[in-house]
This record gives sequence, C-alpha cells and structure tokens, in this order.
Amino acid sequence: MGGAAATPTDRERRPLSAREREILGLLAKGLSGAAIAEQLFLSPETVRTHVRNAMTKLGASTRSQAVAMALGDGIIPSPEGEEEAPAASEKPASARRRRDALAELAAGLTELADIDWAAVHLVDETGMTLRLTAHAGAASVKDALPDDTILGDGAIGRMALRKRAHLVANPSIPGLPHGPILGVPLVRDGRCAGVLCLAVRPSRPVTRREMLLFDAFAGRVAEVIGAPEDPGPQLRLARRLFTTSWIRAVGH
Repeated sequence: MGGAAATPTDRERRPLSAREREILGLLAKGLSGAAIAEQLFLSPETVRTHVRNAMTKLGASTRSQAVAMALGDGIIPSPEGEEEAPAASEKPASARRRRDALAELAAGLTELADIDWAAVHLVDETGMTLRLTAHAGAASVKDALPDDTILGDGAIGRMALRKRAHLVANPSIPGLPHGPILGVPLVRDGRCAGVLCLAVRPSRPVTRREMLLFDAFAGRVAEVIGAPEDPGPQLRLARRLFTTSWIRAVGH
C-alpha cells in the first residue's frame, strides 16, 4: 500500500555526520533553515542538502519526521534536556561571538600580501572531527573546503595531529589553487582545539622564522578562544602583532 516511506533497518541505516546531527538539533529547537544557515555560516542550499541527506539516511519523508526519528533514537538531544543542563554546552551568544571573531581574524590574515586564503577549523563536541568555522580569501575556499574533517584525514586533518606549524607542499584539495598550505594546531590545555591554515603563494618559500611566529600566534589564538570573555578584542590585538612580525620577517 502507498503512504509512508520505507524506514531502513538498523543494519542498513547509515550514521549521520556531525553536521547533519547539528542541523537536525537546531531544527528541533524551532530554528528555520535560513536561521540555521546564518548561525552556522553556511549557505541555505548547503543546509538543505544536509537535511536531505539526513532524511535519506533515516528513511524520513519530511523534515519533521527526520527530527522526530532522530530525537526518538537518541541521535540528537531533546531541546528540553539541553535547557535543564545549560552547562553541558556553550551558550549560543558566546559561540556566535567566537565565530564572528574568528571570521574577522581570517579576513585580517588574508590582507597579508603572501596569503591567498585563511581558514579556521575547530574540534567539535565529539573531539574527533574538525569543523570549518571561519574562512576568508579566495572565492573558491568556501565550497572547496569540507564542512567536517576527521582528525588525521587528509592534509588538514593531519595538521591537527602535529605539535607545531607544518608546511604542506601543493596539497591535493579540488577547487583550491595548488599552492602550499601552512597549518598549525590550536592547542589548549595539552589538547588540540582546532587548526589554523594559511594558503601561502607558491612564489616564495616560508622561512623557519615565520613558522615559529605562526606557532606563537596559534598558541595565543587557542588561549583566547578558550576563555569565557568576548575573544574579539584580544584576537584583533594578537593578529596585529602577528602581521607586523610577519611583514618584518619577510622584509629580512
């Protein structure tokens, strides 16, 4: 008989990605697709694609059904449960300030003559996935860089496992210029909190002095974004000091 879509069995059902779970969780809170796109710095079409993928994996025929199934299976937490334990997750206002500050940071770094684009990936709540949080520069970077990267996977994922700044020569990332990427882990309290990446123009080499500067800068960024205060002012100061030192290093 016609009617509801067939539901995959537990063995057939594919797991949802971290981004799909996040978006379903926001839908469960009553946010619209447009509001989710704005909050996560994604395009509306990207949000719709994640929702469609989640619906397919869950065997749901509507958004509401997908949310209900995800809640029922414990894939996403109930909104009521989050309200009862606000300390378990970051406050929305604080998260938004951090994203805005990191977007400003990335944009400021691309003002350097040698940098084509910059991106910040932060470790998500699972501790095993890097989430693209901010980016600036080349127009293709937004679509070329994945929203989520498993730690240790690909050029960017491997950067998170290193102890200091590392230059990856001509990484293969479709859609991006094939120039070297300078990446550094953002380490806080001995644990990786994310990765900061700069695409350096291939016309000149990166010196050891610049890599040491990048290490120091990353340490300050990790410290600032882990504090409860608004990170904007401190990140602006850190960026100004870093870019001044970088320019001087290049000049010598």
